[in-house]
Amino acid sequence: MSSDFNNHPLAHLMQSDFGLHDPTRREAPVFRDATLWPVEQLVAQIVADGIHILVNPNGYRRGARNEVFAARPAPTQMSFMGFAGTLEAEWCDYLLADETTVQPSMLQP
Repeated sequence: MSSDFNNHPLAHLMQSDFGLHDPTRREAPVFRDATLWPVEQLVAQIVADGIHILVNPNGYRRGARNEVFAARPAPTQMSFMGFAGTLEAEWCDYLLADETTVQPSMLQP
């Protein structure tokens, strides 16, 4: 879920990711423009779609819909790519980052 699926560096970087999905194992058959959707509608759609892993590339940048993630509509939620750093949020289960972005000394055991 991102506000950056347009002519934005994040969208350009993620183009190949969608092509690597194995449709026999997992698939995102639709993309929805939910820009104007209220939080409740977006949460309900994520639940109805049976999303297993909800990815937040926005972090705390403009256009983020963190209130959707706070509602925990998916069993696993993670931060990836668009926000360099930890969200320090209870609703973020995982952070996919390298050791430059998040140094090992910053991690909790």
